[in-house]
Amino acid sequence: MCDEANESNGPDKSKMHPHPLPPVPEGMSKSQWKKVWKRKRWEESKEQFAIIRREKRNRAKLNRRAKIEEYKERGEEVPEELRRKPRKNMDQHDSGMKIIVDCSFDDLMNDKEVISLSNQITRAYSFNRRENHFAHVKVTSFDKRLKQRFERDLGDSNYDDWKHFEFTEDAKLPSENVVYLTADTDEILETLEPGTTYIVGGIVDKNRHKLLCYNKARELGIPTRKLPLAQYINLTGREVLTSTHVIQLMLRYFENHDWKEAFEAVLPPRKLEDALKNVVQASGSRETSESPIEDGQDQDDE
Repeated sequence: MCDEANESNGPDKSKMHPHPLPPVPEGMSKSQWKKVWKRKRWEESKEQFAIIRREKRNRAKLNRRAKIEEYKERGEEVPEELRRKPRKNMDQHDSGMKIIVDCSFDDLMNDKEVISLSNQITRAYSFNRRENHFAHVKVTSFDKRLKQRFERDLGDSNYDDWKHFEFTEDAKLPSENVVYLTADTDEILETLEPGTTYIVGGIVDKNRHKLLCYNKARELGIPTRKLPLAQYINLTGREVLTSTHVIQLMLRYFENHDWKEAFEAVLPPRKLEDALKNVVQASGSRETSESPIEDGQDQDDE
């Protein structure tokens, strides 16, 4: 009975450590060896993972098609979330603005954060192809682990040929007609102007490094601005917007030059609902105030 109980209720130790760490090679620390071993295991199993991902995508595609057919059979309109935009917008217009993703903070991120940053850049490229307005985007300080990530794992993306996207190892930032976007400034970005270059900090750090982009901009004499998030959304704790969201918001702004419409179109509905509750509560207690939200924590960058 005891053996049977252990088999049914106890953890399967054989599954807890399916690939035990081999002995650490001489001259290498345990943490270094863990990274090397983890990478080796990934190289050996990435093809299997690719097959699993393809199967998952195919199942999601079939489920989506089935849901669309259900709406059509009922004669109902297909919800927006089930509609897919074409991968490339053939009727795009040049916004006239330039965006720089400043990726000079490689040494301040761990490996997972570098991967996250690379994924944000690929999504930003996708949005730059699909939105009705595009920007000329440059990824600076493209070296070290970020470049290795693209060359090693994202080589089939042909990032060198991305339209309206440029990758450069040069770390130098422009000094004229330029604005550095950072949540740490008090200055609000009221409008986006064609001919201006907007710098987005290319770092994923879970807000560990305070005032990082702000201090860099001050040292370089570059003016700083932040998106007017506090008027429409209340972000607290670790809930921050990614660099991808920032770029997509800027592209969507050129639809009607209306930040409110851009936030509603880009940001998750849950965030906007939370912001609306705060507006209602604030307006009830400050009826004489011109702006129901006078202050709020807003982050425009991971």
